[in-house]
Amino acid sequence: MKYVILVALLVFVVLLIIAAVRAEKMKKKIIRRKPAISFTEEEEALYAQRLSEIVKVPTITAKQGEERDLTEFRKMQEIMRKQYPLVFSKLEYVDIDGSMLLRWPGKDPNKLGILLMGHQDVVPAEETDWKYDPFSGEIEGGCVHGRGAMDCKCTVMCEFSAIEELLAEGFEPECDVYLASSVDEELGGFGADATVAYLKEKGIRLAAVMDEGGAIVTNQLPGLSAPCASIGVVEKGTTHVKVIAHGDGGHSSTPPANTPIVRLSRFVTEVEKKKPFKKHMIEVVSRMFEDAAPYMTFPMRLIMGNLWLFKPLMMVVLPKVSKFGEAFLSTTCAFTMSGGSSAPNVLPDEAYVVCNLRPAVHQNREESIEVIKKYAKKHNLIVETPPGHSASNITDIDGKEFRFLKQCLNKAYPDCVVIPYYMTGGTDSRKYEAVCKNVLRFCPVRMTNQQLAAMHAANENIGMSAIADGVKFYKYYVQQRAGADYKAK
Repeated sequence: MKYVILVALLVFVVLLIIAAVRAEKMKKKIIRRKPAISFTEEEEALYAQRLSEIVKVPTITAKQGEERDLTEFRKMQEIMRKQYPLVFSKLEYVDIDGSMLLRWPGKDPNKLGILLMGHQDVVPAEETDWKYDPFSGEIEGGCVHGRGAMDCKCTVMCEFSAIEELLAEGFEPECDVYLASSVDEELGGFGADATVAYLKEKGIRLAAVMDEGGAIVTNQLPGLSAPCASIGVVEKGTTHVKVIAHGDGGHSSTPPANTPIVRLSRFVTEVEKKKPFKKHMIEVVSRMFEDAAPYMTFPMRLIMGNLWLFKPLMMVVLPKVSKFGEAFLSTTCAFTMSGGSSAPNVLPDEAYVVCNLRPAVHQNREESIEVIKKYAKKHNLIVETPPGHSASNITDIDGKEFRFLKQCLNKAYPDCVVIPYYMTGGTDSRKYEAVCKNVLRFCPVRMTNQQLAAMHAANENIGMSAIADGVKFYKYYVQQRAGADYKAK
């Protein structure tokens, strides 16, 4: 037995030495090069003003079940028509119940086109601690402030500005270039559904789709000080599960055992404690860590760059040290709503909780719901499952479209590390899988951690220089991807 322990210890030491040598050899430094994009102070101010003008329009998404009112969306679109006269006069325009689709015909009709997208709607701004009015579009401190400044009017403004400039310069794309923006992404993407249906009806297939998703963020991963450009190549699913408990009700002065709320509480506690969903590190997550590893500090490089050895450890540690760790490795369950009696001294005959499930790639919606049903049955609870969807397809991270976008980012943002990203949230872009294999979720703007935290929260803002970078990157990407020199590799 002692001999076996010594051999095992020796093997571990040898493997650790191999891992340490590999970690040292893979070390890379960011090479400072001149960026392929640049902008003037005048352009920076112009783009900020354009974004400010459309942020001022409260294009708040309709609530579930409400009839959509497009009045504010039409106001925003009218502003955009004035901001981008060439886009709206030279591109083919299709109005899809408020959602916009514009086509810039390419010179070669046999080439598959590319599509840049975003959304016009924003979530409500009901928080009380806004520094500036959420629909003021205030330009202050080098930032544009307001609801939608980041999510997602910045993306829309950058894309339209890039195409406007290319038109003004006489650029002629080889392939079709599309701009698309819906009015209800925050509600579920029905505008995107209709847009994709239109494309399918016309027999249109696309080579690449780029939507919001990842961005350029500093300190995104532990041990990585360089800015990191994360390209979302897959997004988790989503579904809402209502778990219901029934009981006899009655006066609270004589409560029986196991009332509806007690049973629900035990259910919630058990699910929260056990985290019962399958844990698995899909290839996208492995590559995310491995591609960032060469630029990390040695301790993190040792672990992230040697997942062949440390993956079992990562599977245990990640969920304990980071909420993102749990989300990257499994389906997540967040209890978001609850209800019971309408009076404080009345036992409810029915109570409920709603859990928001984000099904993982390796455990789809149906399988994730079955896990909840198993625990609900144990506590004599009923499960209702409204519509939802499983995780999206995975864009090939070794494919030419991902590699080309990464190449463009390396040239435009030479100070950044570029990695694939497993998105835990959802976007309109998954709808486009019906017409495109390469869906790339990335907005080319630099964001601080504060700005990320302000998404769907108070004090949403985006930097003026980040906006200008975004415009110039979209312009550069379209020039390269739709230019005559582009070669599919």
